[in-house]
Amino acid sequence: MDNRFGFKDLIVCVLLIAMIISFWLGRVQYDRQWDQLRAMNQVLVEQKDQLQQIRQLLANGVQAKVQQTGSESVDENDPFTRLREVRAKPDFSQGDWFVYPFGSTVGKLTPLVSADVYQSVIASQVLESLAVRDPVTLAWKPWIAKSWTVSEDGLTITFELREDVHFSDGVSLTAEDIVFSYDWIMNPKIAAPRDRAYYSKLATVKAEGKYRVVFTLKEAYFKGFDICGGLSVMAKHFYNQFTEEQFNESPGLLFGSGPYKLSVNPKQWKPGTGKVELVRNDQYWGVQPAMDRIVYREITDDTARLVSFRNGELDRYNPTPEQYLALKKDPQLRKQKQFFEYETITGGYRYLAWNQMKEGVPTRFADKRVRRAMTLLTNRQQMAKRLMVGLATPTSSPFHRLGPQANPDVQLWPYDTKQAKALLAEAGFKDRDGDGIIESATGEPFEFKLIYPASSKNYQQMAFYLKDAYARAGIVMEPDPLEWTIMLQRIGQRKFDAMTLGWSGSVEGDPFQIFHSDQVSDGGDNYVHYINKDLDRLIDQARVTMDEDTRMKIWHQVHSILHEDQPYTFLWTSRAVMFVDKRFKNIQRVKTGLNGIEEWYVPRALQHWSE
Repeated sequence: MDNRFGFKDLIVCVLLIAMIISFWLGRVQYDRQWDQLRAMNQVLVEQKDQLQQIRQLLANGVQAKVQQTGSESVDENDPFTRLREVRAKPDFSQGDWFVYPFGSTVGKLTPLVSADVYQSVIASQVLESLAVRDPVTLAWKPWIAKSWTVSEDGLTITFELREDVHFSDGVSLTAEDIVFSYDWIMNPKIAAPRDRAYYSKLATVKAEGKYRVVFTLKEAYFKGFDICGGLSVMAKHFYNQFTEEQFNESPGLLFGSGPYKLSVNPKQWKPGTGKVELVRNDQYWGVQPAMDRIVYREITDDTARLVSFRNGELDRYNPTPEQYLALKKDPQLRKQKQFFEYETITGGYRYLAWNQMKEGVPTRFADKRVRRAMTLLTNRQQMAKRLMVGLATPTSSPFHRLGPQANPDVQLWPYDTKQAKALLAEAGFKDRDGDGIIESATGEPFEFKLIYPASSKNYQQMAFYLKDAYARAGIVMEPDPLEWTIMLQRIGQRKFDAMTLGWSGSVEGDPFQIFHSDQVSDGGDNYVHYINKDLDRLIDQARVTMDEDTRMKIWHQVHSILHEDQPYTFLWTSRAVMFVDKRFKNIQRVKTGLNGIEEWYVPRALQHWSE
């Protein structure tokens, strides 16, 4: 059979090809129109969001400050500006976990009743406050509150709350929750003496409508705005279901409006599992952080933590001073990890605390000559160099040398064993039987125990260093390492001779909590029973002095008295050192140290963990 292709067939083929080309061109044009429509829609959405923010600001009497940056605009009142900038980065991706090691176990997560520093790290991701300090400028910026006004006398602070904030269960956050949070702290049946000491400065906290709350102070207080704006907001509908006794005794009642929440029901959380897990609050009212989950692993052994970090099981590691020098030079570690070294005014200090009253009986440390002798026997310069490998600077008070509170005229007590022995002899302690140990006038040998965290090799090294140093003056010191929760118990009960730990710092600290005699009882933080009425008067005076220059002169007097009395041997401030896995991006140095993990992210290709 012949296969012929005629003229009619040619016409059909041409028409068919023309139809295909026409369809293809139409499809291309449709796709272009769709892309243009989608782009226009995105612009309209962004403009709608900006207009909505402006309407809200104007409706609440706040001046809307919109700054043009190229084709974009930035609202200076937006509390999430830094997070929006992070999310705009070309390699930003949401996802992955951050696995954070703790050097001790966490006994309690319930706010207010826990004195655990690890609890505060966890709670900072769950609870939120009315205002927060900007990590770059240190100025207060809006958070739950969108604006505030302060009366001329500084005694009344009125906050206007955002109307879009809700807790992790979707219940709206209102002024009633702010009032409840204050009332709960001030309830004498709640085991919160530390917070009550601060908030006792307030006369009232009242709701004026659903989204306005008014704080009234009893008197002027230099940190008045700090305590009001920094109040951690507790959900009334959640915490009000518990009696005071249930709240005090429950270990896991951590619930809030923050970007993360506990991975389990707060009522069911129990300590002792080896970790605490937070999951991202998918209903968060603000801009969500990148990490799906934050895992706090309890690894009490320094070596075990380092091995876990090297194996990729941890994302961050704070080396002990003895590990620092070797790790910093480790080429393999530096290839895989980022390294940060920094010091800030909020870094705090380490100290030796001398208990002056134990079980109702004055101790040998009640004599300030003895306390000063203990400081003179403590070679802080050498300890900072050897035990802290140069990462520490000796200090003479709770006020950081980088801040204006520190008195520049106060000089460190030197290392002077001769002067120390003379003071001890003046206080009645001499070697009366020739055995090399000094005794009191009644023949009681100078012996005491030093408690410290058992999980820390650095504290252990320090304890044995001090044991040898004190032995040279005829003093017997017995190192007494304790598991963290047991140590906190002993401190709370005042059942110790001496102890060593560290306090965190702040931009301008208030020593009332630690050194005022009002904080000796009711579980306050003056657990060494230090009483000096002249110091009390100066602290009280400084707290109500609003002029900064005048207040700093008073703090300088406080510094001088603490230096003379030595309720603590103030050891040193430290530079922090930290390694972080290199997959984490946007880790920045700021005035408070490093920016928060809510601003960190992991590009998609580098993500290690997943839900």
